[in-house]
Amino acid sequence: MSLPENWSEYLLEHPLPVRRAVHQGMCRELLDESPDLPRLVGWLRRDPAAASMVLGAAAQGQRHRQRGAPHNLEHALSLLGTNWARKQLPELPILENHLTDPGQLAGYLAASSRAMRAARLTETWLIERRETGTEMVMVAALLHNLVELALWRDAPQLAREALGQARQRLITHVRDQMANEDLAQCFGLGHSFKAVLAREGVDLEQLEATLTERYYLPVMLLSDEASIPVLGAHHQAILVLGRRMAFASEFGWYTPIIRKLNALVAEHLHASLNTAWRVTLHKSIRDAREFADIPLYHPGHMLVEHSDDRTLIWPLPADYGLAPGENDCHAARPQSAPPSPGRKLGDMIRTLSGMPDVAEIALYAPPASGKAPRNFHWSRADACLPQAIVLADNPLLTRLISRLEVLGLDASNRERLSPHLDADLGYAAMQGLVVAPLAVDGELIATLLCRGGIEHQGDIIALLEAGTAGEPAD
Repeated sequence: MSLPENWSEYLLEHPLPVRRAVHQGMCRELLDESPDLPRLVGWLRRDPAAASMVLGAAAQGQRHRQRGAPHNLEHALSLLGTNWARKQLPELPILENHLTDPGQLAGYLAASSRAMRAARLTETWLIERRETGTEMVMVAALLHNLVELALWRDAPQLAREALGQARQRLITHVRDQMANEDLAQCFGLGHSFKAVLAREGVDLEQLEATLTERYYLPVMLLSDEASIPVLGAHHQAILVLGRRMAFASEFGWYTPIIRKLNALVAEHLHASLNTAWRVTLHKSIRDAREFADIPLYHPGHMLVEHSDDRTLIWPLPADYGLAPGENDCHAARPQSAPPSPGRKLGDMIRTLSGMPDVAEIALYAPPASGKAPRNFHWSRADACLPQAIVLADNPLLTRLISRLEVLGLDASNRERLSPHLDADLGYAAMQGLVVAPLAVDGELIATLLCRGGIEHQGDIIALLEAGTAGEPAD
């Protein structure tokens, strides 16, 4: 599939496809006689294609009137009016109908989700700084890679090639532990797309300038130094960090690159490293849960709140057609390096969460002063495992932790053992509960509780018993 002739004009005349869930949400809002603009804006903020179409149409109308461009999505909708919205928004192409090839669809979704992550992280950091007017910066992050999205739609083989080059560049730096490297040298997504498009006779800088001039859209995939002209220097710096964090987090959260990015975030937030990491981590987990129904949406699904040194790449490159030999999930790790206990712990949790009847997983830190706080949590539906375990209320857990014993509670022993648990854990045991103290060199590192999985409780216990016990410390 080659690029259409006069691709820049083609992009202006053919709006990008919108995810079905977003399209349906917008249409539902427009059924009301007086649509709620903030709710409609909420749907637009979830999809760069829908947001770009609205902003572009409003900006074009303002230019014809020789007036200033809209400064946010709500302003753009108010300029266009509800009649325009009712007529135009339902006509936007639906992504799942428009792209039928699974690899092409997955690549488009991955690029769209990267834009969403950049937008949400940028907005969160600015709010943490107590900034006002964050909407414009958020929109700049949301729309920065429209050219990449368009390439996935119109010539997916070129998008795969460019993305593969950019990923390999970052993988190389991860593998080499970024020794004495400037952080900017690790990121080359825009430059990879520039090189691939140049071979097809398209100048990326000129294409971005054309789109920006026509629609006043912040579509600077190439330039890390600018997004839209009115952004201040600190806004631009935080936007670049959001874009880089969104891309690098696909390779894992506990890598040297993420640590360097977090240090820069801390500088801009005027906060400690721990505070900056907590802000980023909590936002990523919330987004992962909010958009759990969107395929390939968010690498927050990989997050284990334990520095486990994992370098897994997510989404898996094979999902959108990249060559697994150079881009697979272990490419960033030297082949001679043994898996760490933290990696095994993370992989064990991923295996448990993949079992269909496991409902909830929680990790608790080693108890201090008789209380073990929860530092990781995953649930498929309603949660009931507590925020912390008070050992004084759980003599059974105290015994298991002291002896490093794994125990499963099911119908055969529940009536006898449940009285030795507090109310929350007693209720959890009604659905099946596995308690597993995890140790390295005989020393407790965490206590894992797994609710559900009664039919596979034997498999769960075997997995946990083989997990981290007896492994040498790094």
